[in-house]
Amino acid sequence: MEHFWLIWLVSVLCALCTIPIQSNTIRQHVQLQAAIYSTRTVPPIFVMVAIMIIQSCVFLALATAVGLWLMPSTGLRLWILDHWVSRAELPFSIWSFWAVSIGSGIAVGLLVKWVDRSLFQQHMPKIMGKEPISSRFFGFLSSFYGGVCEEVLMRLGVMTVVVFLAQTIGWIEISYWLGICVTAIVFAVSHLPTNYMTYGKGNVVTVWTLLLNGILGILFGFLYWRYGLEAAIMSHFSADIVLHVIFKNKSRK
Repeated sequence: MEHFWLIWLVSVLCALCTIPIQSNTIRQHVQLQAAIYSTRTVPPIFVMVAIMIIQSCVFLALATAVGLWLMPSTGLRLWILDHWVSRAELPFSIWSFWAVSIGSGIAVGLLVKWVDRSLFQQHMPKIMGKEPISSRFFGFLSSFYGGVCEEVLMRLGVMTVVVFLAQTIGWIEISYWLGICVTAIVFAVSHLPTNYMTYGKGNVVTVWTLLLNGILGILFGFLYWRYGLEAAIMSHFSADIVLHVIFKNKSRK
């Protein structure tokens, strides 16, 4: 359970970065519900945001605790953190870590953006209301949540558990790839509610969400396996900067 407080506190701080985004999203949802159900009362927006942040903090604590508890049994590591804290020897150079982490994030961000524009954008429905990440600043803030919080939840939490269970029942040879693929699917599915609220339900939105997030999830899982959780975090952050800041699209009306 070493590093629990560091990982949890950093991830909580990154979750707090989403408060402006969550506020806008909840406000839009409340306004939509009010237009449909004029007599329904809802809690104040700040209360709903606080509940969501508390919920995130609890899930982050659980994912961090379970992941760190099971990690020693799986062969998965926090290579950079262990190196900085206890001077543990790295199986790769620090320069290759940065190059692979940031370079892969930029590359997959560009790939996803190309697939999005080439195959999906001309078929996507119009945005229902306002896009949650409506500006480059919001995109920058959301990159901290995606890079840190989603990796703690998905890779440290879900993937570590799947790898542990696979190895426990004897599927040692495929345990890492099973963990990568299962977690990529969970990661992709977790984005469906937000995208359905933004674009509405439909086959195009579903395939768009699952395919693009699945590509990202497979890369981040592979990096967690080969270079440690820190590499997955840096790659995810870099990919989000490419997608939500550098190539941020204007909202389509």
